[in-house]
Amino acid sequence: MFFDIAFARNHPDDSLVKSGYRNRMIQGRVSTIFFAIGITIMVGWLFYVGKDIILPIVTAIILLQILYAASATVARIPGLGRTPLWLRATLALVGVLALLFAMTRMLVASLQNLVPSLPVYQRNLENLFVTWFPLPVEEGASRPKISELMSSPGAIFDRGTEAIGHAISEFATRFFTEIDIAAVAQGALSSLTSFGGFIFITILYASFLLSEITGFPEKVRRAFGSDGASTDTLNMITRINHDIGSYLATKTLINIMLGVVCWAILRILGVEYAALWAIIIGLLNYIPYIGSFVGVAFPALFAVAQFGTLTIPLIATGLMTTAQVIIGNVVEPKMLSKSVNLSPMVVLVSLAIWSSLWGIPGAILAVPFTTILMIVLARRPGTRPIAALLSSDGNV
Repeated sequence: MFFDIAFARNHPDDSLVKSGYRNRMIQGRVSTIFFAIGITIMVGWLFYVGKDIILPIVTAIILLQILYAASATVARIPGLGRTPLWLRATLALVGVLALLFAMTRMLVASLQNLVPSLPVYQRNLENLFVTWFPLPVEEGASRPKISELMSSPGAIFDRGTEAIGHAISEFATRFFTEIDIAAVAQGALSSLTSFGGFIFITILYASFLLSEITGFPEKVRRAFGSDGASTDTLNMITRINHDIGSYLATKTLINIMLGVVCWAILRILGVEYAALWAIIIGLLNYIPYIGSFVGVAFPALFAVAQFGTLTIPLIATGLMTTAQVIIGNVVEPKMLSKSVNLSPMVVLVSLAIWSSLWGIPGAILAVPFTTILMIVLARRPGTRPIAALLSSDGNV
């Protein structure tokens, strides 16, 4: 009895202990949240500032994952099933290089042929806008009286329509007389040249990474020491390679299908440089939700400049949009299945974040980056709930 009384006197009440423990837990969680926010801001700032250095390296890693998935396809070719992984990946890299070389040559040739014809397209656009929004014949037209407008509500609409048409006509006239479309095309050609340099650096990095692919598992085992940690890390990397590689490989096949369909539509309607616009549509289709519709705008606007009317451009836009809706809502879900398992809202948010950091390349890489983040978070019990929130169905 004496021991129990002394113990009760010398120790605080259990409720006070639990209250202090809860306070420390809350403070620890708040500190962790602010620490995570600060780290995220710092990493985002580093990604933005170091774009020219980080982007080629990250793109090379993504390309390596595509080659890893493509090597599995190469293994199905008779006679290549028992070849080493590095050899199959090298063959896939050669195929990617050949495809990029052919696309680059066609893009450069199309732009070079397009530049001399731009003045003709510019005159067609000017004539179209003059036809649709003619300038008022009478320069000094008197202002309407208030009594006239009040007596006829239709007069207010007519005057408003006339004012809007006059403003649009002035804007179109100034736009097409002050802008130099040929200079814009030359700038696009220069941008394509710099993009070629970026592709070269990326492929160079991917080649060096490819040379180390066979010894990478042993490096991980030596780095993490224990068998459990190294096995867990290798399993995580394997899942990342599988999910990202299969997503990008399947998405590439879907984009090729969409590009071929759009090329056929433009070719039948007589739109010039159909192959160029098909490549642009296919590349922009890597951007989720909005990329394909933005890609349709380029050939549609060009068709307006080429024909000087709206009939063929509207037909082309309707047919290409229909093709995108069918491929995006019927073909793509069946082929991609749940390879990434990301929430649509998360995809949109990641698209906004990465495009603000890295522009179009960031928009293209938004889904792979977010998928990698979800897989990494799912490997730790403390961050697994966050991964479940990022996913589409909560199954991570």
